[in-house]
Amino acid sequence: MATKKTTRKKAAAPNLICTHSLTADDLATLQRLAQDAGDVLGWTVSSSAIVRALLRHARQQGDRWARAQLVPLIEAEIASGTVWGRKK
Repeated sequence: MATKKTTRKKAAAPNLICTHSLTADDLATLQRLAQDAGDVLGWTVSSSAIVRALLRHARQQGDRWARAQLVPLIEAEIASGTVWGRKK
């Protein structure tokens, strides 16, 4: 008896296309993460999938985690001078 193939449900909301500025080092890290994930999973992993996974992880951790773990990294990023936009 053949097994039934499961189909993946599509996301409720359509994906939005966004652009982000990255340094060469950040791009290299993103490409390494995609390559490592692809090696483990056995197929090509896009940089968009990596970013979505990181955002999902941050959402699961909650606000306290973001304040304790991400805000110091964001402050360091701003202090490094790689900033687009303006301070409120």
